[in-house]
Amino acid sequence: MPTTAVLTAAHLGVPGGRVAALDVNASCVGFLTALDLASAAVAVGRWERVAVVATEIASKGLDHREVEGSALFGDGAAAVVVGAAAPDDGSAVLASASGVWPEARSACRIDAGGTRFNVTTPPDDPSAYLFRMDGAALLRQVARHLPGFLRDLEERAGLGVAEVDVVVPHQASAVGLRYLRERVGVQPDAVVDILADHGNQVSASVPTALHHAVTSGRLRRGGTALLLGTGAGLALSATMLRY
Repeated sequence: MPTTAVLTAAHLGVPGGRVAALDVNASCVGFLTALDLASAAVAVGRWERVAVVATEIASKGLDHREVEGSALFGDGAAAVVVGAAAPDDGSAVLASASGVWPEARSACRIDAGGTRFNVTTPPDDPSAYLFRMDGAALLRQVARHLPGFLRDLEERAGLGVAEVDVVVPHQASAVGLRYLRERVGVQPDAVVDILADHGNQVSASVPTALHHAVTSGRLRRGGTALLLGTGAGLALSATMLRY
C-alpha cells in the first residue's frame, strides 16, 4: 500500500488528478486480464490511452530447496500502451476470453502473506510464505480445458489458432510449451519461446515475449497474434489481435 500502479505513476512524474491507476491481481494471466479491461474501456470511450504494466520479482517468493519451482522462474517487467486505432489502421483486438477452474486452485499457491497468515497471525511453518507448485497436476488441468477454451476463442475472433502469424504464450514451462506446439493445433514454428533466456516471469511473461516477437520481426504491423496465458486457479486467458 499504496498500489504498484500509484507508485508507477509517481515514478513517471504524472501530475495529480491526470490519470486513474489501479492494480490487477490475476497471477500469471494478470497482464492479459488488464489488457482485456483496458481495450474494452478504450472501445467504449471510457479511457483514451492506457499503459498496461506487468512487473514481477518472483525470486522473492521461491523456495530454492525446491528445484522444480526455483529453477523455472525469472524476474521481469514489460508494458504496452493501448489506444484507439485510427480509421485507416487495421490494428484491432479481434477477441478475448478468460475463465477459471477453481478445483485446481491448490496446484500453484503461496499459503501465507495475506490476511489469514501474516506477521500478526504467522503460520506454523515459515515456508508457507514461499511458492508451491504441482506442475503435473496443473498441466493435466490445462490439457483438459485448453482445447475447448481455444475453440470458443476462434469462434469469437473468426480466425483459427492455426492461422495466426505468431503465438505469444505465457512461458509456463518447457513441458507446457511443448504441449502447446504439439496438442492444440497451433503452428509449432509460430510459437515464441524465450523460456531458456527469461524463465517464467509470471504476468510479465506474455508482454516480454510480445516485445521479443515485435523486435525480432516475427510480428509486424498488420500481422495477427494469439496471446495466451495459463495461471494459478486454474486460470486461462487469451487475446487474438491484429497488430
